[in-house]
Amino acid sequence: MDNSARVHEWLLHAATLIQAQGFEAATLEAQVLLKHALKVDRSWLYAHPTDSISTELANQLLERRLGHEPLAYIVGHREFYGREFIVTPAVLIPRQETELLVDLAMELRNSDPAPIRILDIGTGSGCIAISIALELPDADVWAVDISESALSVARQNAEQLGAKVQWVHSDLVTSLKGEPFDLIISNPPYIDSSESIPAEVRDFEPPLALFAKDGGLEIYHRLSLEAKTFLKIGGQLAVEVGHEQAAIVTELFQANGWNLVKISEDLAGIPRVVQFQISKSARDIT
Repeated sequence: MDNSARVHEWLLHAATLIQAQGFEAATLEAQVLLKHALKVDRSWLYAHPTDSISTELANQLLERRLGHEPLAYIVGHREFYGREFIVTPAVLIPRQETELLVDLAMELRNSDPAPIRILDIGTGSGCIAISIALELPDADVWAVDISESALSVARQNAEQLGAKVQWVHSDLVTSLKGEPFDLIISNPPYIDSSESIPAEVRDFEPPLALFAKDGGLEIYHRLSLEAKTFLKIGGQLAVEVGHEQAAIVTELFQANGWNLVKISEDLAGIPRVVQFQISKSARDIT
């Protein structure tokens, strides 16, 4: 397309191309790309449909999207729990279903008004830990990640949103010391490397945050063993799981002495978060 066009012309052109690639919400994506390129909000696009604009940057962004680069990486942010988070290719793009982990922390806090200590393992962009810290300002929130690059993004998000979180560079709990936690939460890598996934996920999001050995179960197995001494007796651990993984993850944790509390479904009805409780006997199983 030429480097100038009217707003409505470019939007129609872009949406047609995006839809041809099989992406959902093509019209919305076209609007997001154009408002980002022009540094305006969506209301401006609605109010100025016949304005002539320079489309050079918008065309470049569109080409990236047609190459299946995720929209969040192109515009540099993604909404999570009602807040906007910086995202880069160093971190997994936050998903709506992961908000269940924040909801869980809120439920636990509502059942016991005492301040709680919470650990987010594999924090990535920091969206879970930061959301909890902002929703529960009296909570002592910690977050770890094996990737220094991811932690850098998480710290930027915490500073931008005004959240107090203790960040630790660690492979799961290996670098942690101190008092145990009331709640440990994690959205770990759980995709088997042989599994077929969309190109925009496989080719752009960080493999470290996506793939795990042992059919995608490696990190669950490690958590079921290594997290025990970092959780208070009676404390809880909750993990996000992939499609059709809830049952096998439940069996894995139960085999290592954990008690199932509940399984929560996402908005699509998929079992997405599995919640366990530690017992004294669980600490003796290695």
